[in-house]
Amino acid sequence: HTLSLHDALPIFVLQAALQVGCESWGCEIMENACSIAEAQKAEFEARCRLWGLQPGLTRLERGDFMVNEEIRAALQRADVVLVNNEVFTPELNVSLVNLFLDLKEGCKIVSLKSFVPENRKISNYNNNDPSNILNVAKKAYSTKSVSWKDEGGNYYIATKDSTRLQLYGDRS
Repeated sequence: HTLSLHDALPIFVLQAALQVGCESWGCEIMENACSIAEAQKAEFEARCRLWGLQPGLTRLERGDFMVNEEIRAALQRADVVLVNNEVFTPELNVSLVNLFLDLKEGCKIVSLKSFVPENRKISNYNNNDPSNILNVAKKAYSTKSVSWKDEGGNYYIATKDSTRLQLYGDRS
C-alpha cells in the first residue's frame, strides 16, 4: 500500500499500482495539477484495459492532505509514503511528523528533506520529540535522474521504529 503526499503528478501513484499491484493513493492541493492528474489517471485506466493489465486500486484525492480523513486512514495502512516536501514550510514538516505517529511500524517514508536533523541522538532534552520514532537513511540521486532539476541531490528514507524510544528509555 503506497501513499503519495506531494505536489507532483500521479506518476508515482500509477506506477506503483501497475508495477507492484498495490493499493496506491495520492493527494494534491493545486487545482491545475489535480486536473492534469485526473486526466493522466483516465488515460492510464484506458490503456490498462486495452492491454489487459490489472493494476492495483488507485485513488487520487483533491485538497489538503492534513485534513483529509480518507488520507489519514490510508496513512495507517501504508507500507510506503512518498512526500515531496522540498518546498514545505518547517511547520508543515513538523505537522507531518505528528501524522506519522499513526503509521504502522516499519512503514517507509521517502522524502526530499529529512524529518530528523542529521546525526540526531535521543537525549533527555529531546526525548518527547515525535521525530524520534524515525530511523533515517540519507541517499543520493545522480545528475539528470529526476524530472524537476538537472543536478543530483539527496533524498531520505525514514522508517517508523518506535523501539528507538524504548531502547533509550531502557538505557536512562
